[in-house]
Amino acid sequence: MPPRLTQLRLTLLRLCAQLTRDGGGPPSAAELARAASLTEATISFHLKALVELGMIERTGARGRLLLTEQARSAIQDGIPIYGHIAAGAPILAEQTPDHVTPSLDQLLGLKEGDFLLQVRGDSMTGIGVMDGDYVLVRPTPEVLDGEVAVVLIPGDNAATLKRVYVFGDEVVLISENPDHPRHTYPAADVQVQGRMVARLGLAGPRPLPRRV
Repeated sequence: MPPRLTQLRLTLLRLCAQLTRDGGGPPSAAELARAASLTEATISFHLKALVELGMIERTGARGRLLLTEQARSAIQDGIPIYGHIAAGAPILAEQTPDHVTPSLDQLLGLKEGDFLLQVRGDSMTGIGVMDGDYVLVRPTPEVLDGEVAVVLIPGDNAATLKRVYVFGDEVVLISENPDHPRHTYPAADVQVQGRMVARLGLAGPRPLPRRV
């Protein structure tokens, strides 16, 4: 008889999700057993069933318990994704979620070492980065021409968010707001701290994008 998703197994999935959030990563079978006040033999029996059901994957040398998207949908752990929304002709918004995103970390493709910075100022409003928004930054000492990066300004001991272009032995930093002039520095004096990979901002009035 194939395994079933019983109420106890749903409870174990929810507990696994809680331990993942609170502990900073997927728990081991022993940690799940202690949290559930069950023996490791009992946990092993139910974990085998959950693996067969496609709800849990074991990862790493210690067999950490990673919930699959199917599991997170079953326990509604995460942010519901309600299909698609039109940015052109109107479409009917879905009323039931297609699936649930495991976490914002996974949705954004977060990698080890990534960090957030809160933006102060309006120099990048042309790409929708507003004062008070957060930008997700991936540390790197180099970026491609035209990428938006966090750059340490020579002599100021302060970082800024700008488009970066390299022309020979000079670096040009360009804003996305015509009210802010471009700046040119010797390449040897400019230190790239990281590349912007995402923006997180609250809904609210936004200026029209600048036409290039």
